[in-house]
Amino acid sequence: MGQKRIIIVGGGFGGVQCAKVLSRSLRPANAEVVLFNDENHLVFSPLLAEVVGSSVNALDVIVPLRQLLPRVFCRTEAVQAIDLARGEVEYEGNGGELARMPYDQLVLACGNVTNLNVVPGMADHAFPLKTVGDATALRSHIMEQMEKAEVCTDPERRRWHLTFVVVGGGFSGAEAAGEINDLVRSSARYFRTFCREDVAVILIHSREQILPEISPGLREFARKKMEHAGVKMFLNARVGLATPDGVGLQGGQFIRGGTVVCTVGSSTAPVMARLAAPKEKGRLVTDPDMRLRGLTNVWAIGDCGLIVNAHNGECSPTTGQFAERQGTQCARNLIRVLEGKSTKPFRFKLLGELCSLGGHSAVADLMGLHLSGLVAWFIWRGVYLFKLPTWARRLQVGFDWAWLLLFPRDLAHVRSRQTDRFSHAHYQAGDVIIRKGDPPANFFVIEKGEVEVVRSTPKDPEGEVVAVLGPGSFFGEKALLSNEPRVADVRARTPVDVLVMGKNVFTQFSGALAPLRDALAQALNRRAIDVWQGEPQAHELLQRTPLKTLMEPVPQPLLKPSATVEEVGHAFIEHGNEFFYVSSDGQTLDGVVTITDLLRGRVTGATAEMPASEFMTKNPVALAADDTCALAYAALREYRLKSLPVVEGKESRKLAGCIRVRRLLAYVFKELGPDAVAVTEQGDIQA
Repeated sequence: MGQKRIIIVGGGFGGVQCAKVLSRSLRPANAEVVLFNDENHLVFSPLLAEVVGSSVNALDVIVPLRQLLPRVFCRTEAVQAIDLARGEVEYEGNGGELARMPYDQLVLACGNVTNLNVVPGMADHAFPLKTVGDATALRSHIMEQMEKAEVCTDPERRRWHLTFVVVGGGFSGAEAAGEINDLVRSSARYFRTFCREDVAVILIHSREQILPEISPGLREFARKKMEHAGVKMFLNARVGLATPDGVGLQGGQFIRGGTVVCTVGSSTAPVMARLAAPKEKGRLVTDPDMRLRGLTNVWAIGDCGLIVNAHNGECSPTTGQFAERQGTQCARNLIRVLEGKSTKPFRFKLLGELCSLGGHSAVADLMGLHLSGLVAWFIWRGVYLFKLPTWARRLQVGFDWAWLLLFPRDLAHVRSRQTDRFSHAHYQAGDVIIRKGDPPANFFVIEKGEVEVVRSTPKDPEGEVVAVLGPGSFFGEKALLSNEPRVADVRARTPVDVLVMGKNVFTQFSGALAPLRDALAQALNRRAIDVWQGEPQAHELLQRTPLKTLMEPVPQPLLKPSATVEEVGHAFIEHGNEFFYVSSDGQTLDGVVTITDLLRGRVTGATAEMPASEFMTKNPVALAADDTCALAYAALREYRLKSLPVVEGKESRKLAGCIRVRRLLAYVFKELGPDAVAVTEQGDIQA
């Protein structure tokens, strides 16, 4: 046979094992084996928790692919797309351009990718545990938390630094919790201001028992053993949100902690999601021999394939043990195809399951035997030691483990300081984002939700809400520009997502980007003027007047998000409104359409059929009916608007009415006389 090109996409357990068998079994003159993988190494993921716990060195759990597979053409370009019709893979070349490579046989072993976005705030505030980079970053963070706890003078804040929350009670979560617990408690003796009893490691799992993959008896043993070691468990509990302060459970309970580790949450790799092939629950549907259904030269193994195990007729679990066997069987089937022979279905009998619990204890299900404690721990280490792909790594990891039997864990870590950075953060309603007196560190841009600015005085320590800011607004600029402490609290009024810009990058951007510089100058001027100076009675009047007493009915009609440009234009002509509220259900505020929005949509090339959802102001800032008229005035001035929508409450988007600046001016004029109008007009409220 002539030389065939076999491309393997993915360098995990399945892909590497497939490449290894193929390269050893096929002559180079007959077949070229090409392996695409984003990283140039194989990660031995079962030992990532050991890296977190400083039991092994990070470099000891990875193996360079070029050394492991010397006869395989290893490429680190990212595969962007697969053209099944033309038999080509499209990848990002060295210069960023897209290139194509044809194949005769294709093996898909992409696995899954981490996706923490299923829980609000989790992607922003939790540490995943998927790669060596994740493990080393988490280990470094844990060390920093201990160092911060050592110098913290506030006992409550110290406990927060020493609280570690692990989400997910599977193998990864249980092992991570056990290793973190061992590391921090065993290291406490080297610190002066806290002891091992001050450490809290919390494991949250959505089921009744942890480790659902093993027998019920071993699950119970694992729970008791970990709780005895100091790990607190929340079972039958689901995390509903994550913030900088901790995680909130769906039942309403909030668990504070300075470190959140999430071992759950994954999704189909993007290249697999774009592939035009049958899928079930995000996994590629395969025939018994692991070929994609309906194709003769494309195979799927590992987590990305839905592979039925002929041994028991069930779908194969997404574990490394099965991925390795699938890689071997796929390679053998592929060789049979090249030789013109019939393929065989995937068949594998599970050998067993192992899980380390920390504290020289583990649980094991091995070929019908249920083991626990120290014996299972020795077996766990022995099995994984010899499953490492090279003798060099086996000796290195074995030495690390032997060293720990005699000496304490290494507490040294390299602190990677990021001076210029962007990040995202999620806060729940009531969370304080900026505290009065804090040093200037970050600049914030609101992406979703609303915040409120609270000013406190010695006479009023609880403070007064003086401004409400919504999507597109920013805050924190004054203290950064003046290099002075924060002068007010800023807290989340609703669940809010913000873009966080570090001090240095903010300074560079604001200095170089003229539109941002102008916007900052306008905001500073607008926010610096005390419009009530010299006429405090006008402010007091509006402060004690609830907004619901002056708000007007909801302007009619309400538009649907699907209303076209043509329909919106007719609405302005027929009703003479200055604006329309947009609502999909006739009650909830989705957006606002003004004449300016309509004209902007037409200028940008909107067709007559374009829906309002494309050009309206989405999720506009809105005040609650129980807010004060003073807050309404501040919001109107901040956004330089003539009117604002009013909703039933802070946590509701159900329309209650609207408030117009003219109504506020008329009210002040009526109650305080003509002189108050001049003071109010200094606020420069304009459309």
